[in-house]
Amino acid sequence: MIETRNLFVEYDGTAVLQDISLDVAEGEFLSILGPNGAGKTTLIKALTGVIRDMRGHIYLYGRPLNAYKKKEFARHVAFLPQDLPSSLPYLVRDIVMMGRFPYLKRFEMEKPRDTRIVRKSMQMLGLEKFAGRHLSELSGGELKRVFIAQAIAQESNVLFLDEPTANLDINYQVEIFKLLRKFNEEMNKTIVLITHDINHAARFTKKIVLLREGRVMKTGIPAEVIDAVTVRSVFDTHVTVQYDQEKRPYILI
Repeated sequence: MIETRNLFVEYDGTAVLQDISLDVAEGEFLSILGPNGAGKTTLIKALTGVIRDMRGHIYLYGRPLNAYKKKEFARHVAFLPQDLPSSLPYLVRDIVMMGRFPYLKRFEMEKPRDTRIVRKSMQMLGLEKFAGRHLSELSGGELKRVFIAQAIAQESNVLFLDEPTANLDINYQVEIFKLLRKFNEEMNKTIVLITHDINHAARFTKKIVLLREGRVMKTGIPAEVIDAVTVRSVFDTHVTVQYDQEKRPYILI
């Protein structure tokens, strides 16, 4: 579905991504992990077309990213950045409706189908009671759910998220990961996310990519990637790795 070949990105002469080659299969639930400065956000911005100044090749369904027009690309790919605006003067329902922009012509009003999709997206995220509220009235976890609902309303096949559980309490973190797993398994959404939580990645995602200093160190299912030696080499941290009843690894520091 997504193919990245020999990707290099530099900022002010400093290499941020170095020779990245990575495949994302349709229906995959993939997490990108690595220490601060590893290039995780740069990689996800390159994969979503935010960054254009690079060397190498990125293909979506066999076509280069720059071959897609903006709205066509948005029908395939949705991107949820880490920093979400909380002060926009819009109601929750209006924010979710913005996910329908790839399907509307300029100045065109939403149709009944768009309204139905937005309503369903809010129901899936438990946001019906917040529909008439402003973003500034929401908690951090509620705000995350609003923008995930917007991405679901966009009906894109691929959902990219940059640290969707950052700065959230543990209950909200688990809630968000469970929702994403549900979308992946029940709606066959391909999901690629950045997280700092190794245990959440190992528990909920199907595949992990470890980055360090702009390079892919290891890729595979959690049981293949998360071991004490690898974690130490990537994060410079001594950990103990154990396994739950389903043979999923988790770390103890």
